[in-house]
Amino acid sequence: MAGVSPWNTQAAHARDLRTYFDFLRFTRGRRDWRDASMDDRAAFEWWRRRDERGPRLEDTSWDREVSTVNQFYLWAIEQDLVRASPIRQRAASVWSPWRGGACGTMVRQVPAETSHMGPRREVKWLPPKSYRLWRNVGLCGFDSKEMPGRGFRGRWAARNAAYADSMVRTGLRLYEHSALTVFDLPELPPAASGIVNARAVLSHAISKGRSGRAVYWPVPVLRDVRDYMEWDPAEMLDYGRSRGFYLPTRRSLLVEDPASPRVRVGGRWVPVTRLDAEERRRLLVTTADGRWEPAMVWLNQWGLPMTMSGWKQVPMIKESPAGQRTRSRPALR
Repeated sequence: MAGVSPWNTQAAHARDLRTYFDFLRFTRGRRDWRDASMDDRAAFEWWRRRDERGPRLEDTSWDREVSTVNQFYLWAIEQDLVRASPIRQRAASVWSPWRGGACGTMVRQVPAETSHMGPRREVKWLPPKSYRLWRNVGLCGFDSKEMPGRGFRGRWAARNAAYADSMVRTGLRLYEHSALTVFDLPELPPAASGIVNARAVLSHAISKGRSGRAVYWPVPVLRDVRDYMEWDPAEMLDYGRSRGFYLPTRRSLLVEDPASPRVRVGGRWVPVTRLDAEERRRLLVTTADGRWEPAMVWLNQWGLPMTMSGWKQVPMIKESPAGQRTRSRPALR
């Protein structure tokens, strides 16, 4: 996974595997995963889903754990670390445009221990009017009648709206969008140029599957992002400088010349386009007055790069019918 999967996917798989390994160690006589049997796997399933002292997982969560552990054992078999997997398999027919079987289907082995109860993936469309209502209420503090909400807690409505609009209009994933630096955005075309979309290239290092691609930014959306970058970060950066957040350390990656965005890593120059999401969070770029500031596009109220988990929890405060202040989360996904 290390070469192709985003860090958040790797972290999720690591958590699932740790849960499984801990179960074998602490409840199955310190058993090593190489020696796990189908009985151990059945006991794990009982504890995760049915045991009254267990977590009682939802079907979708259990299916994800089964898939994770199954992929791990398939890899272990390929690496000749184990002879067989403790997970029962079943044959499943999968349609393929290349005829691997009758009627254009092919047969492959899949875990037999999934719940078969999880919801089917369905493509759901959100009309533009509904999206704008979701954005204005959840991220910009308006009420359902398009009026400013008195209980709105956030101060960065312009940032939130620019982020959501640009993600929707460009098709960038949350992981990709959160890793953008000031060097990844295209320049804003002149108003008289007639250009509708500005083209940029998403680097392999932050794209899903390390498959870079061209990204087309609608000019009105790009203008909103540029406006945010010009006005909103000033207060955030002042706070960060007052706390010494931008003083270079040994972990910092310094872009000394913004016209040639590159940093020194291991004694050699590496272009910013080759840095992954975590490395980009350590980027500092020098300004015209010789000061340092983050190179990331999206900053939080403390002047530090926004994280994916931070975007998923962008909150608002609304008035409940009883007059109490409650928090809701629009949950960017």
